[in-house]
Amino acid sequence: MRLLFAFLFSLVLVGCGGYKPVAQYSKNIFAEPVLVKVKIDPEDPSTGEYLQDEVSRMAINRLNLATTKNVDEAKGYILVNNYTINTTPVTKDKNGNVIRYSINAAIEFAVKDKKGFWSKNIVSSEYVGVKAESSVSQVAKDKASKVAIRKALDSFVLAVIKRGQKYAKEDANKPQDKQNESIDSQKDSNFQDTQIDTTQDSIDNTTIDDNNSQNGDNLDSSSDNEDSTEIINY
Repeated sequence: MRLLFAFLFSLVLVGCGGYKPVAQYSKNIFAEPVLVKVKIDPEDPSTGEYLQDEVSRMAINRLNLATTKNVDEAKGYILVNNYTINTTPVTKDKNGNVIRYSINAAIEFAVKDKKGFWSKNIVSSEYVGVKAESSVSQVAKDKASKVAIRKALDSFVLAVIKRGQKYAKEDANKPQDKQNESIDSQKDSNFQDTQIDTTQDSIDNTTIDDNNSQNGDNLDSSSDNEDSTEIINY
């Protein structure tokens, strides 16, 4: 079963366009620090305590998230509001005796990240073989339940990767848009500079023409007066 999960996990990474660290996806959707908390079931506190440790370890070591116990400080959360461990017979021998049991871990996650609220209900199983007419020992059940819990956390990590994938694709065009805006802005700036240069050239040419006119006036002022009179009479 673990090998099957590893195969599925590798397929997800290939679907992402190549291998990328899990943290790259988790940090894409989680603001830090993150509150990690398991609501302990008083009827099964030992499982709750183990689950609390494992969820915290997953958040820190696998998702590479900074965590906190302070609710007011937290910018997101990963909560387990409910969990159950149950045993189900799955295989019988020819005499009708159960020889294989499934230990099932059902975990309900409630999550808040940068994109909003979401939830994930995961059921994972580990199988235990027993002799005919025997029941599962508590030791075997505890061991199997821990394996089932770790499988459930593997599935949760996959859910985070898929969510990170989704929003990474949505955000992929944003840098390109900004780059285009920068290019357009540069074009506008160049166009404005051209306008300024053209206007300056026009001002300089006008100044030169005015100076030439003034020099002409100084050389032949009487002629200028005559031309002015002709224009008025016209």
